[in-house]
Amino acid sequence: MKFIDQISEKINEDIHIQALIKVILVLLVIFLVRSIDVVWMGLFRKAWRILRPFVLGFIIAYVIHPLIEMLEEKYKISRKITIPLFYLILLVVLFWLAFTIVPLIYSRLSSFITSMISGVNSIYNSYVNLSESGAPEWLRRLLQEIVASLQSTRSILPQLSTRFSSMLSDAVQVFTIFVITIIVSIYMCFSWKNIEAAIYNFAKRLGSRAIRNIKAVDVEIGTYVRSLLVLIVIKFLEYALMYYLVGHKDWLLVSLLTALGLIVPYIGPMIGNTVGILTALTMPQRNVIILLVCIVVLSQLDAYIIEPLVHSRNVKISPLWALFSIYAGGILAGGLGVMVAIPAYLAVRTIIRTNTTQV
Repeated sequence: MKFIDQISEKINEDIHIQALIKVILVLLVIFLVRSIDVVWMGLFRKAWRILRPFVLGFIIAYVIHPLIEMLEEKYKISRKITIPLFYLILLVVLFWLAFTIVPLIYSRLSSFITSMISGVNSIYNSYVNLSESGAPEWLRRLLQEIVASLQSTRSILPQLSTRFSSMLSDAVQVFTIFVITIIVSIYMCFSWKNIEAAIYNFAKRLGSRAIRNIKAVDVEIGTYVRSLLVLIVIKFLEYALMYYLVGHKDWLLVSLLTALGLIVPYIGPMIGNTVGILTALTMPQRNVIILLVCIVVLSQLDAYIIEPLVHSRNVKISPLWALFSIYAGGILAGGLGVMVAIPAYLAVRTIIRTNTTQV
């Protein structure tokens, strides 16, 4: 009974009627906006194509400028040294990933998908053998849809080599955007104080409340993004070591997927763990059991020890609002909206709290 009471208290803490009403009202607004997306989404896509290198460059500069300022103020290392050194290290790492990790992932992707298909079929067959009445029709159809999707994805891989010319033009475009982004971010790193001053000067014209909002959002988003990067690195190291020790053939790919899943809270890590378990079902039963135990232990370790140590209490997000933000971001802007959903929610929440406390 105590366990049930604890669950009830947790639900009442995170989900209450007022929050649900707010979510429903905001969802109605989003659906209204979505109904006229033919007009504004076209404008948004064109604006994004133009501004993409500048927005990405600003994000990179925003993330690394605290490190540059710390080295400059605390250790007296000039930014004329730290900025070129940082980008040199960044380029070396990116080229290493491009010429080693990416080909490795590509070579293992087909067998990785095959392992997922085998894992799904294994779970379905086990369920059928244990169930007296057999599997329901909806479950059989769902399984067929999943397997068909995975098989169609796997069938695309051999055709990639025949599409080399079109891929080459896309690669040139991506490389051009990448170069412009790096140049813009380097310029912004050197001129960050001027950019910051310009933003605050503009905010002064809007009033003192705008300045408070910008400062509060800066602290909140900066804390979240930098702590998220730290958690991604920690989670990658944790799960890479775990999958490697239990003998998972695709340990690198699964651990990378699990770590990057943190960008989408709750859903991303769950998908990563699910894929890891499905692709591990072809291993010996003893290894699968060890893997399941390790995933449970690491999940609890991350949730109750590592994440509270890295994340500030101020950036704690209710599961209800996190899922709502991800869903709303996906509806409004697709994959990009999903990635920026949590920072956008934190910015809105910070502005509301700042103005509420100031009243």
